Amino acid sequence: MSYQVELSRQAETDIRKIYTYIREHGPADPNAWKKGLASKLAHLEQFPEACSLAPENDFTPQEIRQTFYGPFRILFTIREQFVFVATVRHAARLELKPDELDKLL
Repeated sequence: MSYQVELSRQAETDIRKIYTYIREHGPADPNAWKKGLASKLAHLEQFPEACSLAPENDFTPQEIRQTFYGPFRILFTIREQFVFVATVRHAARLELKPDELDKLL
């Protein structure tokens, strides 16, 4: 089965902020980073169930999964034929609290 990946507003904002940070502070090429992220998201079109459940999964009735791209954690849900990316955040950040998660989903 093939899924369609959709980004939340928060995920779009996260990606823009990470891209800007890499462009201004990082030795990495921000365009290469964004291309790699697009490839990772494209992988979710085919195999989202292969990704592990996120720790935040314990706080919500919806199934919350995660995958990693470098040091970044991509949190998403699967809804019928859609993969809904809620946020892209540095893996070192604390887990989302239930009220934060509710705002994203």
